Amino acid sequence: NIAAEYNALRAENEQLVYRAMLADELQNTLSQYEDLSDEIAANAAMQPIVCTVIGKSDGNYFSTFTINKGSRDGIEDYMAVTISGALVGYTENTKETTATVRTIIDSGASIAALIKNSRDQGIISGTLGIDGTAMCRMYYLADDDPPRPGYEVITSGVSMSFPKGIPIGTVRESTRNMDQNKQYIVVEPTVDFQHI
Repeated sequence: NIAAEYNALRAENEQLVYRAMLADELQNTLSQYEDLSDEIAANAAMQPIVCTVIGKSDGNYFSTFTINKGSRDGIEDYMAVTISGALVGYTENTKETTATVRTIIDSGASIAALIKNSRDQGIISGTLGIDGTAMCRMYYLADDDPPRPGYEVITSGVSMSFPKGIPIGTVRESTRNMDQNKQYIVVEPTVDFQHI
């Protein structure tokens, strides 16, 4: 009897552990939908279009990826793509039912940006850090006042048609005034590109 009760309790425990894991997963999914709903409500004036990633470039992080919406859904080239209010990248190669998104961490990206604290303007382009993490570099800044680590970088609204003020990341370090051949600052993106 003791052995039978032990086995029954063990089976019940496994079932409860499974249910707890399932509840955690559902809670995480619900949280993502709540965040998405809040973001849509906050940006209702911009008429956001909700998309799903259906393909990505090779590698451990997102350099470019494909979404499941295209021109028939209102997507055009060079529209801003965001997640949780932060800039992921912009659309290109838009087709009827799909579009490619070039992320800000791709070396081919070129996005007008500004340092929120100082209002200095420059261009953001992607790169890999020394340790292999996805980073951005900001070029063409004035030499007189290098930005400090922690300063926020946002879209400037210049060149591409998407709005000014979308968060891109924060200044991690500046190589300006150290080496004439390295006139840029390193920007740590707000978006977690390994988990889009």
